Formats: sequence, structure tokens, C-alpha cells
Amino acid sequence: MLTAYNEQQQIFLPYQYSREALQRYRRQMKFYCPQCQQPVQLKIGKYNIPHFAHIANDSCVQLFAEGESKLHLQGKVQLFEWLRKLGHTVKLEPYLRKLSQRPDMLLIKERKQIAIEFQCSTISHEKWLMRTAGYEKNSIQPLWLFQTPQKQSTQGIQKISISPIMQKVIIATAQGLAYLVTYDANTSRFIYWTNLLHVHGHTFIGKVQELTIHKQHFPFYEPKSITKEEFHLYWQFYKKHCKQFVYQRLLHSKNGVQDAFLRSCYELRFALTAMPDYVGVPVKDAEAIPMFSIEWQTILHHFCHRLQLSPHELDERTIRSFLIQQNVEVTNQAVQAIKNYGMVLEKSYQNDCFLDICEQVYAHLFAIATIY
Repeated sequence: MLTAYNEQQQIFLPYQYSREALQRYRRQMKFYCPQCQQPVQLKIGKYNIPHFAHIANDSCVQLFAEGESKLHLQGKVQLFEWLRKLGHTVKLEPYLRKLSQRPDMLLIKERKQIAIEFQCSTISHEKWLMRTAGYEKNSIQPLWLFQTPQKQSTQGIQKISISPIMQKVIIATAQGLAYLVTYDANTSRFIYWTNLLHVHGHTFIGKVQELTIHKQHFPFYEPKSITKEEFHLYWQFYKKHCKQFVYQRLLHSKNGVQDAFLRSCYELRFALTAMPDYVGVPVKDAEAIPMFSIEWQTILHHFCHRLQLSPHELDERTIRSFLIQQNVEVTNQAVQAIKNYGMVLEKSYQNDCFLDICEQVYAHLFAIATIY
């Protein structure tokens, strides 16, 4: 931990002092845990930044975190000083007695409290949910800021892997642009993962940008929509994944004619080496269907073919029946995903001429007013 009380009940921040001064204070002063009030020792090692720890065999009844990594300690100091320099009222590691929780930082802005959690280590969904709910029940806005994964270093439009817990903190602008902000304590840079397009599972396509801490404002900047030209790169990445899926399915499927996807392709006369562009289309809300888009959309076309209907002509009852047949949980979001797919296809037909599906998908996903 980075803070402790001295004998005068004043908060002491060791990182603000020189090594020589800290050695002197360690001899002259006593320090106490802000939560359990038990004595703590000042650590002045060569590896970690100066911090406090409970004395061996002495436990904190309030479960104050111990054994924090150098990266976590370093990141907290950087973010705390950044917010202070911007003129914000912010506390470092305050203990919220009513909640029995201790955020890394607590920012007070326009009578609102924001608990900032800089997360470097893995955290379970249950623990994340419990801590988030604790803040929200007490009218405190939680802001989870994850350490940027070290493999994510390049900028530009690319395939991105986002863990399930990090997907929980993806946010959207008022115009519906999905994005995520992480922080890299190694380089003192914020990383923006913007215009996120879900592909399947943990895989997304997005535009990655970085901003040094000295140029970052708070609240964070909101992203602009990508251009139509940039979306063509998205389309290429997405279609590449579609081809890979088909190849792997053909190579590894053990169900033969019982494989709904392969059977649908055969009966619709879809060539597996050249699938039509109108299947494998990214649409809003598709993450609610735990199947790759090219799979469920191909099966949907086969379903519609037997009913002699087009996807956009399906009513909600029929859509729900389709989802049940595919063992997909029937949710409003899953139903809306299929409706969205039908709308994209319908708009692609004008004057009996099939227009560029890529243009229609861009209009569906990203052709919105830009914001700063």
C-alpha cells in the first residue's frame, strides 16, 4: 500500500520523498494502517517503489491488499499525480468504511464520486461484480482501468483479443461507438481501443490509438467514427476470419451431414471456397448469438429458404423459433441481431439490384455523426 498514517494521524505518501529522507523517517516515525490502525512497516527496496506493509504474522482485519506488484504501485502513483495536476480532487487508497472497500483512487467531481480501480492482475467475474455493485449501491461510479496487455502494443486497425472481464468495461458513446480505454504503466500511455467490432468469442476488430498521460484529459476523450475507407480494412479482416472458420469447420467437423452449417451450405449450393458476401456479415447485437456470423446466417438462409421467405420478412415469433432450433438462448438482443441482419440485407436490394453489402454494413455500424 502507498499510504499510511503517521503518529500525528496525517497521511504519509512515501513516494514523494528521497531514499535518504525515507530512511531517516523510518528510524524516527511510526506508521499505521489507515484501515485496521495496526502498525505497518515502511519498505524501501531497490525493486519496488517505497510502500507500506503489515508486520509479519499480523493481519489486517479489513483485508488491506498486500503483495502488490511494482507495476500496480507505479501505475497508481502515476494516475494519482496525473489527476492532481489536472486540478481534480482525488484521494489515494481511501478506505470507505460504509462499503468496507478501498478503491485505488476516489475522485470527487461536480458532487459525484468516482472510484477508480487500476487493475493489473487477473480478477474473477464474481469479485469484479461484487466490488462494482458495492460502489453503485452507494451512488459511487466505478471506473475500471485495466493495465494494457503487453502483447497489445501496435497502433492502427487490427485484430484484438479482449478478455471476458475486460469486455465488461467496454463502453459506448451516445452515438453507439463501442470503445475501451486501458493504461500502460510501463510507458505512461493510455491506449484507446475504438470502433470495436465483435467477431467471435474474445476476438474483435478495432482501431488502436495511444495518448501519453501528459496529453490525456479527464473525463476521457470519446472516439470519432472510422471512415468508409478505414472500414474496408475491417471488412477484409472480417472476411478473412470467415474464410478461416469455413476451412476449419470443413477440416474438423465430425458430424458430416448432421452438421447444420455444412448441410445448409450444400442445400443452398454455397461454394465453401467462395461463400457469398451476404453471409458472414457483422451486425449490431450479434454477440448475443454464440455462433460465428457466417454459421448462423447461413443456417438462417436455409431456414428461410424452406419457409420461402427472406430474412427481413421473418416476424418475431418465427425468429424465436429459429433460435430455439439452434439451441441459442432466446433474448431480446439475439432477436434484434437477426432483425438487424434482415434490415441490412433489405437495404442492399434497391431496384432489384444487389448493392455493395460492405457499404450497407458500414452504414449500419459506423456511419454516424462524429464526436470529439
